[in-house]
Amino acid sequence: PGSKHVAVSSLTKEVPVLSCGGLTKRFLVPGWRMGWIIIHDRKQRLANAIVGLKNMCGRILGSNTIIQGALPEILTKTPQSYFDGVIDVLHSNATLAYKMLKTVRGLNPVMPNGAMYMMIGVSIERFPAFKDDTHFVQELVNEQSVFCLPGSCFEYPGYVRIVLTVPGPMIEEACSRMAEFCDRHFKKDSRA
Repeated sequence: PGSKHVAVSSLTKEVPVLSCGGLTKRFLVPGWRMGWIIIHDRKQRLANAIVGLKNMCGRILGSNTIIQGALPEILTKTPQSYFDGVIDVLHSNATLAYKMLKTVRGLNPVMPNGAMYMMIGVSIERFPAFKDDTHFVQELVNEQSVFCLPGSCFEYPGYVRIVLTVPGPMIEEACSRMAEFCDRHFKKDSRA
């Protein structure tokens, strides 16, 4: 809330800009496999690449025909109030998770700015039972049934990623379980 959208294509008239979008993030429907690329190429510098993109799109498993048929209506008839509600829920969940996790020793949450997930720094040296963020996540799943992705999946070691699209009470429960897990494994002196 309060952030202003800037169209990437408005930033330059010289360099081609590819804007990627899809239903997954805009409508919170992972797995629907309906996305697109909008090409802003005023000087036709990507003319040959566009042929390759079209060929690639024909080979990749995409969404089913029902979703393809519904797309025009989804894009034109979804009220703005829906999108406003999604933003409010994501912001509320991000605020809740941030407030809960910033007090947990060994964790350093990063408040997102427009994302449907949150990155959380893990001071792995304070958790000597775990060799890295992947091991931390494996044990978090085993002990607390809380699943997040290790930052290493994104070339961002030392972090974990949680999603913010679930209902608020689930965020609260997951954060409480993460806090219990961290309290149990945190060591003030990593040599202990």
